[in-house]
Amino acid sequence: MLNFMLICMLSLLAMPPAHAADVPVIPLQVRENLRIVYQVTDDLTHEGVNKGLFYARKLINTYEGQGIAADQVHLHLVYHGTGINAVVNASARTRLKADKAENPNGEILAELVKRGVQIELCENTMQQKGVTPGELMPGVKLVVGAFPRLVDLQLQGYAYIKFE
Repeated sequence: MLNFMLICMLSLLAMPPAHAADVPVIPLQVRENLRIVYQVTDDLTHEGVNKGLFYARKLINTYEGQGIAADQVHLHLVYHGTGINAVVNASARTRLKADKAENPNGEILAELVKRGVQIELCENTMQQKGVTPGELMPGVKLVVGAFPRLVDLQLQGYAYIKFE
């Protein structure tokens, strides 16, 4: 009996490891009219840019890689709280005491706007922080409030993802 168990264990060790190609990948079922909203409440970074912007680009690229047309992906990023630092210019970032005065998000933000992503900022947050519309990065739009906007989009069928 002990020999049988030892043989079984050794045969398991001798088996080649499972590779990703051996594991089936579940395909995307919904391929049109994709509606997604990110709530971005903080200016946390990933690979040097705002986390919400980073993962928005990754999501768009994934859909594109799956052959889903860009006009079928409706993505909104709703910024509020300290997330405001990601969508304002250097003078506002200095006043808000951001880590760096120069906004490291300019390039990715412009790319996402060009690809149809809606970058939105809570007007209440902007007013509370003393930021003027002229201090917003190009392409950033204002919404009357982050929470009413998130509710509105979810009631329209948008999938909700929160970034802190």
